[in-house]
Amino acid sequence: MFKHIMVPVDLHLPPEVKKATEVAAQLANWQGAKVTVVSVTGTQLGDVNLSKDAIEQKLKDCAGEIAEQSGAPVATRNIHSVDVAAEVDGDLTRAAEDIGADLIVVGTHAPRITDYIFSSHAGYLAKHASMSVFVVR
Repeated sequence: MFKHIMVPVDLHLPPEVKKATEVAAQLANWQGAKVTVVSVTGTQLGDVNLSKDAIEQKLKDCAGEIAEQSGAPVATRNIHSVDVAAEVDGDLTRAAEDIGADLIVVGTHAPRITDYIFSSHAGYLAKHASMSVFVVR
């Protein structure tokens, strides 16, 4: 049913990301699908800047965990953004289309008051992506 699963990750790896990677690994194993782990990074005020090598290593570690759990081939992709907060949603939607993903597995948090005003990243993907989106809470 699904052949290519995209998993957006925040490299700070909040618990929501961990749960989403575990679900993606199980789905990849069950479906025989390949997986692509995607991150959007850039410089943000108050954020610790990661070097290109550190970003690649974190992505490789995440991909290794998914590959170990699923037995599936796992690729990585990092998208550099000038303004992550403003561009992340569009960048992830375009990335899913570019890589030919037919499923996005994304972690999210329980709704907060601001989510009723501004959509969460997972909410944006669910509304705007052309492929199926599995939101893991």
